[in-house]
Amino acid sequence: MVEAARERLKGILVFDYVVPDYYAHRPKACMGGWGRQFLNITPSGKVMPCHAAETIPGLAFERVTERGLAEIWADSPAFQRFRGTDWMAEPCASCERREIDWGGCRCQALAITGDATQTDPACALSPRHAELVALAEAESDREPPAFHYRTMTRPELVEA
Repeated sequence: MVEAARERLKGILVFDYVVPDYYAHRPKACMGGWGRQFLNITPSGKVMPCHAAETIPGLAFERVTERGLAEIWADSPAFQRFRGTDWMAEPCASCERREIDWGGCRCQALAITGDATQTDPACALSPRHAELVALAEAESDREPPAFHYRTMTRPELVEA
């Protein structure tokens, strides 16, 4: 369905759709690897390696209004924190895929294990992999919540 919609709406709308990691044995290189290919700039000007990076405690993100983008990209401690492989512990540190998947997703590791430095639980080599699979199975058995459209709460903003 996603591929059909991408083709039909090509040039009009871009779909970012990622197959969930629990369908694979190894994690994806989240955002192409932390601080390797992509960055996000928030409306307030914060520069981040990924859209969810602010969920990781202890990281401070610089603003483009205070420092140049090239400097932030190259030197920011937040971009350096998980860039490359030096930060990795086992089993990632000695894994043959460490420069392919770059340790997977730091935010997913944080969400599942409580620690962004842990092996991404999407990886079958992670000691916490079974937790991710159990979460996915539990969610798949649940009835999806009712969908509610957002509505304007201020009548003066609603068009007649």
